Amino acid sequence: MFKAIFIAPLLALAMSFQQAHADDTSIALQETQDCLRKQNCSSATTDAGKAADRKVLDALGGDASIKQELYGISADILPILVQQAGGDTTKMLAILEKAQNNPEDFLKLLPLELQNRIKIVATGLDKDQALKGGKKF
Repeated sequence: MFKAIFIAPLLALAMSFQQAHADDTSIALQETQDCLRKQNCSSATTDAGKAADRKVLDALGGDASIKQELYGISADILPILVQQAGGDTTKMLAILEKAQNNPEDFLKLLPLELQNRIKIVATGLDKDQALKGGKKF
């Protein structure tokens, strides 16, 4: 579940950070977090940004409110990711690729509050899918 719905916004944020990366990492970080939360930046309107957004929305069964929560969680994860990668976007992407293969290990690196937010979203989606008779993510 985590793997299917959570990696797309994380990859989108890494791409956004890469585009916004300036001499001042803190400015790039803030701009990228704002982009994820508000979805009103130039990265969100690119073909890659739109494709990532569609992928997330499709994985969520079209639920825009959950999508926005995931983007908010992704924005909150970004500073942790930047710190782990030392601001290197190549390393950030490598961390995210590793997270795709082992999302549980990635989850353990996050603060408890973020882990809980992710688990709440994932549990809600699993229950919703079960009620609809659909497949789990």
